[in-house]
Amino acid sequence: MINSRILGTGHFTPENVVTNFDLEKVMNTSNEFIVTRTGVKERRHAGPETSASDLGVKAAHAAIADAGLTPGDVDLLITNTITPDHHDPGCGFFLQAKLDMPGIPVLDIKAQCAGLIYGISVADHFIKAGTYRNVLIVCAEVLSKRIDCSDDGRNIGILLGDGAGAAVVGVSDDENAKVVSSILHADGSGAKALYTAAPGTGQGKMEFVDSGDVEAGRVHFRMDGKTVYENGVAGMASAAAESIEVNGLTLDDIDILIPHQANMRMLEAVVEKIGIEMHKVFVNVESYGNMASACLPIALDQARKSGRLNPGDTALLVAFGSGFVWASALLKM
Repeated sequence: MINSRILGTGHFTPENVVTNFDLEKVMNTSNEFIVTRTGVKERRHAGPETSASDLGVKAAHAAIADAGLTPGDVDLLITNTITPDHHDPGCGFFLQAKLDMPGIPVLDIKAQCAGLIYGISVADHFIKAGTYRNVLIVCAEVLSKRIDCSDDGRNIGILLGDGAGAAVVGVSDDENAKVVSSILHADGSGAKALYTAAPGTGQGKMEFVDSGDVEAGRVHFRMDGKTVYENGVAGMASAAAESIEVNGLTLDDIDILIPHQANMRMLEAVVEKIGIEMHKVFVNVESYGNMASACLPIALDQARKSGRLNPGDTALLVAFGSGFVWASALLKM
């Protein structure tokens, strides 16, 4: 049987550091409020000339090099973003051109903050089927361009940061190093608890987007914070528990838990609900904020490069995002 494994990881974040005190200058908030409610102290914001694919290129090259491959070795490109270069075509096509990978298939998925796990699952199944050998997954976000500085958007705007992470999933030559399992869930009944109304065809009018959408704030994220928080905690905790149960493991078998970095308060609640010791949990949200789909691959790469995740270790990845979508992946490194 063919198994897949993580061959390499990489990430990139902009140099520009934006502190809570910087946000105080542009919105009605304070450092004390942000730290108390979210645990975030700073985040990275890209410049106006930077697109999601610009960040993605750098993360992708780092992951490919880490895997010991060249761009020509990649058989399939999977991308995930909620901040695409343009509305269409998919962001993956712009990224493919910048990576100089002509001819290979490109899949744009939109699993929001669970993009890496969904991508790993797709890659794992393609590799096990013998269709592809090396799959590149890139999650890139320029959320700073979607921040609403008004009080209506403050509850999510204070969280957001920019960055990109990538992973190469390929054929494993070691039976002990593999993607053990991926568990995917979704429930569209909660889609409007965190969504952007415009542009779109579901607004009951002919215009895809118009000036009224801009004036009314329909082009910005809107979040029902309580609903997202409660479902996020429940979703990530249940995805973690399900992964441990179906694989016949216990928490003692998990060397590191890498969760989506939604905010510190949600992470603390998830960790408590799972029952895992905090020293086993990788956290970087204080310094990077919530980077949507980029959170998980960046955290995975930082865990590997910092020595928190080593060959032979068992890693549990969990994520929750708008949609609602929640998922987990168990990796043997």
